[in-house]
Amino acid sequence: MKLPRFIYLSLRRAIYMPSLLAILGLLVPFAQAAPHAQQHIVRVGVYENPPKLLLDSQARPGGIMGELLMEIAKREGWTLEAVQCDWQQCLNALQNDLLDLVPGLAYSPERAALYSYHNRAVLEDWSQIFTGKTTHIGALNDLNGKRIAVMSGTLQLTQLYNILQKLELGSRLVITDSQYSALKLVQTKQADAAVVGHLFGVRHAGEHGLKTAPIRLEPTNTYFVTAKDRNLDLLAAIDTHIKNWQDNNDPFYTETLNQWGLRLIEKPTKPWIIPALLTLGVLLTIALLTVTLMRIVLRRQRKKLLRTEHHLHTVLDAIDAYVYIKDDQFRYQYANRKLCEDLNYTTDSIVGKTDQDLYANKQTINEFRHNDEQVLYSGERLAVEEVVRDRKGDIRATFFSIKMPVQDPETRQTSLYCISTNISALKATQSENYRLAFYDPLTELPNRRLLLQRLERHLQTIEPYKRPGALYFLDLDRFKHINDARGHAIGDALLRKVARRLSLIIDPQDIVARLGGDEFVILKILHPGTVRDCYKEALEFAELVRTRLEEPYNIEGHSYLSSSSIGLALITDSTLTSEDLMRQADTAMYRSKENGRNQITLYEPGMQEAVEEHLNLQHDLRFAIGSDQLRLFVQSQYDKHNRICGAEVLLRWLHPTRGMLTPNLFIPLAESTDLITPLGDWIMASVCDLLLQTQQCHFPISINVSPIQFRRPDFARRTRQILESSGAPAHRLIFEITEGVLMEDFSSANSMMRELKDLGIRFSMDDFGTGYSNLAAIRRLPLYELKMDRSLILGVPGEQEANAIVRTVLAMARQLGLHVVAEGVENEQQKEFLLRRGCHGLQGYLFSAPQLVEQWLELIEQDGGPAAAP
Repeated sequence: MKLPRFIYLSLRRAIYMPSLLAILGLLVPFAQAAPHAQQHIVRVGVYENPPKLLLDSQARPGGIMGELLMEIAKREGWTLEAVQCDWQQCLNALQNDLLDLVPGLAYSPERAALYSYHNRAVLEDWSQIFTGKTTHIGALNDLNGKRIAVMSGTLQLTQLYNILQKLELGSRLVITDSQYSALKLVQTKQADAAVVGHLFGVRHAGEHGLKTAPIRLEPTNTYFVTAKDRNLDLLAAIDTHIKNWQDNNDPFYTETLNQWGLRLIEKPTKPWIIPALLTLGVLLTIALLTVTLMRIVLRRQRKKLLRTEHHLHTVLDAIDAYVYIKDDQFRYQYANRKLCEDLNYTTDSIVGKTDQDLYANKQTINEFRHNDEQVLYSGERLAVEEVVRDRKGDIRATFFSIKMPVQDPETRQTSLYCISTNISALKATQSENYRLAFYDPLTELPNRRLLLQRLERHLQTIEPYKRPGALYFLDLDRFKHINDARGHAIGDALLRKVARRLSLIIDPQDIVARLGGDEFVILKILHPGTVRDCYKEALEFAELVRTRLEEPYNIEGHSYLSSSSIGLALITDSTLTSEDLMRQADTAMYRSKENGRNQITLYEPGMQEAVEEHLNLQHDLRFAIGSDQLRLFVQSQYDKHNRICGAEVLLRWLHPTRGMLTPNLFIPLAESTDLITPLGDWIMASVCDLLLQTQQCHFPISINVSPIQFRRPDFARRTRQILESSGAPAHRLIFEITEGVLMEDFSSANSMMRELKDLGIRFSMDDFGTGYSNLAAIRRLPLYELKMDRSLILGVPGEQEANAIVRTVLAMARQLGLHVVAEGVENEQQKEFLLRRGCHGLQGYLFSAPQLVEQWLELIEQDGGPAAAP
C-alpha cells in the first residue's frame, strides 16, 4: 500500500527515535488494521503554531496545548504518539481515522459539522494584522487596495473575507499554506499585510521585520477535536480536566499559561521599564477605549448607511419609472426593479450591459447613444422624449427621459444618471384628445375646427392669384330619407363611403372635412393663373366631385343612390375671412338645392341677399305657426250633378309686411328646416276640426302632405294621436301625396300607407301624369284616387295628345277601380269632355275659387243638407 504523503513527510522530518517509533506505530494499524494494544495509545497530530502548539526537542507535544495534553495523558494513563504534520494534513488524517486527536482548533459552526469538540474551551485567541515597517494600516478602510496574506482553511480567512465584503473594500487575498508563509510574503514584499494568530504573530513577527497593526479580528475559542462522533471518551476526559482546572484556578494550568505568556514578552529588566509599562498601559487603555468608541460610531454609521441605502433602494424600486446609471462607456452600472423586470434582467445581470444588449431596434439604440453622448460631452442636463421600437420598427413605448452627468470626486470619472418615465398612455391620450378635437369620429376626416385653422393659414399666406384656392360646400341629396328609412347604421356607412371617395380625389395639399350631418367641405389649392383659369379648374373639380358622389353605393349587399348639391366660393386674395368664405360656399350650396339638387353653383354677390331674406322669412314662419297669420282656404270638388263631392284644404300665409304668400314660397322653407313637422301637425289638427264642423256632410276633405313629413318614421304615430285627440272621422280624410314620394322608396311608402289606411285614411296620388309613375307599382299601392294635374287638363279638348293622355288615365283608373279628380277645370268644354269619359270629380275656377274656411262653411250651411257622398 502506498503511504499517504503527510506520513512520508513526517518520516523525513523525524529526528528523534521516539517520534519515528510513534509514526511507525501509526502505520501498523493503518496498513494491517490490527487492534490496539492493551495500553491506551492516543495518536496526536502536531503542527507548528507556537506558542499554542509545537513539537518539543523530545518529539513530544509542546506549547500551551501540548503541555496541558501531556498532563491530562499522565493523569489518565494514556500514551501519546505525536505525529508531526501540516495543518491541513492533520485535519485530513483525523477524518480518515489516522489520528485520534488534534489540539488547537478554533470553533465554528461549519467545523462542528466535521469534528467533535469538548465543551469547555482551553483558551481564547484572536487573529492580528501584521505589516512591514513602512506600510501604514491604522484602520479597516486602509485595507482597501492592499494585498493581504492569509492561511487557507482557517477562520482567519473566513472572518477577513466577511469584513471585506461588508465594507466593500477592494483588497486582494493571497492564500498561503501556513502562517510562516504569510509572514514571509510580507517580508519579501509580495504582500502588504498578513493575518495570523495573535500569539503566533507576536512570537515571530520580529524575526521577519514586521510590526503589529492596530487591527484584530474577532476572538475565537481553542479546543481539542476528534473526528465526528469518534473518541468521545477522550473529549470527555479532556473536558473534565479543563473544567476542573479553570473553575479551581489550578496552579498547573495557571503556571502553564503564564509561563508561555512570559516567554513571549520576556526582555532584560531595565530601571525605567515599570513606569514605561504603566504609561503604555494607560495609553493602551485610552487607545482601546478610543478604538472601541470609534468602532461603535462606525458601526452605527454603517448601520445608518445601510438603512439609508435600503430605503433608497426601496424608493427607487417603488418608482413607476426607469432609474439607471451608466458609466462613461455607456455600460449600465445600476438599474432599478422596474427597468429590470421590463427587460427580463436581474439587478446583477444587467450590470455591464449596453443598450445594444438590451434593445433589438437599431434606431432606438442610436437615439439613446446620441442623447447619452450629448450629456456626457456637453456636461449639461438633458430632458428629451425617447421612443422604444421593436424589431420591426413599430413604436412600443415613449419615454420622457431626464439625463444628467455626475462626476465621482475621487476617480474623476463621469457617470450618466437617468430617469425615464413611460408617457405612452399620456401620448395616446394627447393623440386621442387631438383626434377628438380636430377630427370627426365617424369618418375620421378633419372637423370644422381644423378646417378653419387650415383655411386661416391659407388666407395668411395667399397672394392675389399666385396661390388661389376654392372652397366647396357639399350637402348630400336625400340622405335624410335614406337615414330615416334604412336606419342610422346604413346612414353612417354611406357617410363613411362618401368620405372615402372625397379623400381619394383630393391632392395632398388639399383638405376635406365633415362639418356634421351630411355636410362636407373641401379646401382645394388651385394652380396659379388668370381668373378664368381659376374658375375653369375649380368648376372642373366640382364636376368631378359631383359625378363621383352620384355613383351607386354598395352597402350590405344593397345599392343606394345619392347625389350632392355643391356650392363653390373662389379664393383669390385675403380680403375675406374664413367665416365669410364658409358662408359664401354655404349660400351657393343652398342655391344648388333650390335649383333641383345635384347641381353646382358658383357664389355670386347677390346670393347673400337672397339668403338673408330666406333667413328672415324662416324666422317669421316660426312665429306664424299657430297664429292667425296662417289661413286655411278650401276649394270644393263637384260631381256630374254639380254637387259637392269633396274638398281640398289649401294653406296661405298672410304675412304682416309681404302680404298673402302662396305655399310654393314658404313650404320649401319649412321643409328645409325643422318647421315642417309642427306646421303639418297644425294643418292636420285644423282639418280634423273642420271635419267635426261638417259632420252632416259625407264627402271627404283632402290635404297635401309634405314629402319630408311623410318620410318621418313617426308620421303614422303623430297622425293617430291627432285623430284620437280630436275624435274626427278618419274615413273622411284624404292625404294627397306626389308620385315622387311614392316611387322614390316604394317599400317604405307602401308600408306607411297601409299603416295609415288601417286608421281609415284614404290616399290620393297628386299631380298624376307629371312624373314617371310605375303603373305596376301603383297597382300594389293602397290608393283611393288619382288626381290629374292641371297641366294635363289645360290642353283638352283642343289638343289630340292631351285628349289621348286623359282618356288613357281615366281608362286605367276605371280598370284599377280608382276614383279620379281633375284639377284646373276652367271652362265648360273641359267639364263636358271629362264627364263624358267618366271623371268622378272636377275642381277648378269654373266651379269655385279657393275660399276662406269660414266663408266655405257658410256656403255649406246655405246649401243645406248633406252633400253627395263619394
